[in-house]
Amino acid sequence: MRFVVDLEKVVVVLRDADDAAQATVVVASPLRASAARQATVHRLADVLAATNMGRLESDGAARLRAEAVRFHAAGEVDDDWERRFSHVCQKDGDDVVVPATVTWPELLPGSEE
Repeated sequence: MRFVVDLEKVVVVLRDADDAAQATVVVASPLRASAARQATVHRLADVLAATNMGRLESDGAARLRAEAVRFHAAGEVDDDWERRFSHVCQKDGDDVVVPATVTWPELLPGSEE
């Protein structure tokens, strides 16, 4: 599952919903966003919270709310998806979360950092 995030529009869209083996948060916009830029890291944390998707951890990984993932996947997955999805879910206190790596846009040649 890939959750494509637009930091400017505050939008999170699920792609590849059937791939329940792992979750990835892909920052798609702005193209200058980077894990090295504190402002964009903070913005990603804000967008995940504002959309009720989850939170950003201090190590740069994301923890997505399982219910939010289910909401985004509804109507796009097969009957076996829930069983496969349950294998990536983890208990976090009273919550159930999905760990996700975060991928940032790569700087284009000649672009400013």
